[in-house]
Amino acid sequence: MFGLVASFISGPAHQAEALDFSADRIVKNGKSVVKSHVNAKDDRWRFEFAQPQRGASVIIVRVDRGIAWLILSKRRQYFEEPIVSDHRLTVTENMTGEISRELVGDEVLDGRPVELFEVTVVLAGETQHYYRWVTKAERFPLKTVSKQGTWSEEFQRLLFTEQSPFLFELPRRLDPAGPPESMQ
Repeated sequence: MFGLVASFISGPAHQAEALDFSADRIVKNGKSVVKSHVNAKDDRWRFEFAQPQRGASVIIVRVDRGIAWLILSKRRQYFEEPIVSDHRLTVTENMTGEISRELVGDEVLDGRPVELFEVTVVLAGETQHYYRWVTKAERFPLKTVSKQGTWSEEFQRLLFTEQSPFLFELPRRLDPAGPPESMQ
C-alpha cells in the first residue's frame, strides 16, 4: 500500500468531490508521511508525489473508466490497474461509517474559516474517533486526525478552481510497463 488511504468515499448531503480543486496533501500513518500535490475534477484525481509510491511518481485515478494509472516517470512507463481503496480520495464532509458528530467549535485553518468536529465512526465493528476540520463555505474536510494521533490527513494551499481535463489523461510519451517492482 502506498499511503493514499484516508477513508473511503461516502455519501453525505453535500458532496465536495464534485468541486474542482488543487492542494498539497499530507497523510501521516504512524511514522510514515506521504506528501503529494492533488488535482481533482469530479471523479478524476491526480496525485504527484514528493517521494515515489510503489515506484510511481504520479498516479491518475479515473473512476469513470474504473482504472488507475501509475506513472513511472524515470522509466517513461506506466502501469494500469483497477481502482482499489488506496486510490480513493475522500473529500466529503461525512466519514464512512460515521455514527455521531459533535461540534467542538469554530477555528481558522490554512486561512479558511472551519468548524471543528469530534466524529465517531464504526468500521468492521471497530469504533474509531477523529477530529475533523470542515470548511464553512465548501464543506470540505481540510484536516482529519485520529483522536489517538496515529493517523492524519491534511490539505494545504487548497484552491477551488477549474482543473484542465488534460491533467487526468495518460501522457502519450509513456510506454506500458509490467507491474512496479514492489508489486511483482
